[in-house]
Amino acid sequence: MRKKKQRNVKSRQIVAAGIVSLTVVLTASAGISYADMDAAGAMASWFAKKTERVLLGLDQSMKSETDTQKELLKKELQLRLEASARSLESFTDEQKRLHLQVLEQYAQSLLAGTEVQTGQDREQILNKLQAILDSAKEAMDTLAGSYMPPAMVFTPSAPVVLVPPTVNSDVYGQKPAATVSHVTYNQ
Repeated sequence: MRKKKQRNVKSRQIVAAGIVSLTVVLTASAGISYADMDAAGAMASWFAKKTERVLLGLDQSMKSETDTQKELLKKELQLRLEASARSLESFTDEQKRLHLQVLEQYAQSLLAGTEVQTGQDREQILNKLQAILDSAKEAMDTLAGSYMPPAMVFTPSAPVVLVPPTVNSDVYGQKPAATVSHVTYNQ
């Protein structure tokens, strides 16, 4: 009987040890799988935060660089507009000088080809030719003074909107519609 009791106690101890072992194994495996799920979630959250930070940094640096480039382009355009205005003014002055020179030479050739009988006739012809030259000079000055070059101010147009890549452009090679930017000048 004593052996029977010892056997019952021993079998109960084995069953209890088995239950405890089974509980420990189940608890440990549940904890490990729960930890795996938390690690994956934590990693996904970390990557999402890092990605967001990087994208914000890229966006800010792109805006900063874009603004810098816009300012440089404005300055360069302003310099070119001023140079163009100076060049146009120089061209206008040179053309006036050349045309007046041609008119004076033509007047001299007319005077040389005209038979003048008296000094009074010569004086009258010279006065008329001078009046014609003065009228031509005045007309050229009026034309040069009436020209209004474009204003030397850059007016930006609407911002350019870039189309993000789509399935059509990535997979099928179709290009999205191009966006055009216009530059306007004040007059």
